[in-house]
Amino acid sequence: MSIAYPRMRDALADGDLGAAFGRFKRFALRHRPLWPAALLTAAGLLAYHFTLLSLADYLRLDTPLAYLPLLPLVTAATVYVKVQQHRHSAQPIQDRQTDYLVGVPLMAAALVLITVVPAAWSTYYWSERPDVISLALFVSAGVILFYGFNWFWRLRGPLLFLFLMWPALYLHAMAGILDAFTNATNGALGQVVQHLPLGVTPGGGPGLLLITVKHAAPILISVGTACSGANSVLGFLLLGSASLLGVTGRRGAKLLWLAAGLALTFVLNVVRLTSILALASAGNPSLALGGYHTVIGLVLFSGAVTLMMLALPWFRLEWGTGTPRAAAAGSGQAARPLRIRRVPLVLFALVTLVLTAADQDLRAYASFADGTGAPTVTAFGSVAAGTGARLYKVATYPWATQYFGANSDFSRWSVVTPGEYLMWADVVRTDDRGSLDAYNLTNCFLFHNYDITTSRRVDLGNGVTGLLLNYSDPSTRQRWATVSWAWPVRYKATTYYERVALTSSLVVGSQALPDVRPGDGMRTVMLDVWNALGSSKFSSVPDKAFRPADDRLQDAATGLVAATLKKGGG
Repeated sequence: MSIAYPRMRDALADGDLGAAFGRFKRFALRHRPLWPAALLTAAGLLAYHFTLLSLADYLRLDTPLAYLPLLPLVTAATVYVKVQQHRHSAQPIQDRQTDYLVGVPLMAAALVLITVVPAAWSTYYWSERPDVISLALFVSAGVILFYGFNWFWRLRGPLLFLFLMWPALYLHAMAGILDAFTNATNGALGQVVQHLPLGVTPGGGPGLLLITVKHAAPILISVGTACSGANSVLGFLLLGSASLLGVTGRRGAKLLWLAAGLALTFVLNVVRLTSILALASAGNPSLALGGYHTVIGLVLFSGAVTLMMLALPWFRLEWGTGTPRAAAAGSGQAARPLRIRRVPLVLFALVTLVLTAADQDLRAYASFADGTGAPTVTAFGSVAAGTGARLYKVATYPWATQYFGANSDFSRWSVVTPGEYLMWADVVRTDDRGSLDAYNLTNCFLFHNYDITTSRRVDLGNGVTGLLLNYSDPSTRQRWATVSWAWPVRYKATTYYERVALTSSLVVGSQALPDVRPGDGMRTVMLDVWNALGSSKFSSVPDKAFRPADDRLQDAATGLVAATLKKGGG
């Protein structure tokens, strides 16, 4: 490349386009194995453009997620290292049957996670971020289809970092670990500051510290997960693990080096917090909790990484892209040229186009959670403005706590839409998301022996998928239509889950209301199973008699959804 590029440049300078094209063609043919890699990189950036841009927002947040946007770059760098380690190896045999058997299902799974799953999960999609898993599966499938499963297996370590980019892994699965780290940091900080003349005393709660400031009122600060240094420790764990892919030495020595780096990062975090407290107690609280707090963390993290890289020889480790044993064994074989087949190329191009359009549509789902996973939607009842509807709270039902949890509440509202059409909103709010699934509307209506004639999903706009039910009460012959949806909401300074069910009788002005009390006991369990297995018995096409009520309900629900998101800033 160092010779071919100047020659092409000289040919262009002389105006000889034919010669320049010829040299470029020869250069491209010599580097033919890089074509699929370039195509895969461009396709990933195009197909997951919104996913990657949304992850880039984490860089400005002081959370353990701050280093996740760097993982694609880490993957690219470690892939290069692994390829260099195998540069003397023969091209592995490509078993096309195995490649298709593994690669095509992975590609299909990536497609489902970004097309079907958003419609099914509705407002919960962004709190779990399956689109990031879809990206990792897409890249893995591309490697298999273009280079073969054997190359994928060689690159399994670098590709793992794409899966580690999944935010839900840290927000949910590792939440307990991060809390334990925060507690350990608070404990160590408390032991340090009590032996220093900083004027810092416990603030009366976990992670709370009271700082005595010279010539000013005391300041109460909270050392939570965000500022405990968990992001630096997690960042070193990810970047340090990636660095070990390019280091030669014993596995035990690598693990010891990684553990030492984590310990050093932890100690420096305690030093960082102590310096912030010292600066604040000296009379500079604004500087300590502002610019200094932002910069000192990055400086100490960079210092920890640099020190550990310099310390590699102490652990008998060294940088190198030496030839693996497997590569050395096959180094005497002649390298086979990579064959780019049309079938995977066409399949890959079609899937990329679909993914590009689907990823763009994820903007609607991004309105339901901020970068830390906290919801942005406000609770029902404060969003009448802008919908043209009037909301009146009718009743609350204390019995709901036995079904939806001690912290739940269940209220009924009357909703008067433009045109003076009356409907009812049953709103359940709970911190136990599973209870909403267990006592869903379908099971509730079946428990009361209502005759469900229609059950279908409806689009309520802004990424919200609603459930439309048409049903009747055989005992009173009263017919009802209900449109419901559920989402995470910001309530009592934490995350709750809210289900709103708008209900209308087919008789305008009727005051008779259906019973929405959930069932319990064995019958409810059996109904759950029966409903899961027999849900196809309900028609997805509404009866013409229900259509006017269905249309009014969907219009009202769409307006309430839009107004709620606008008020919540989503």
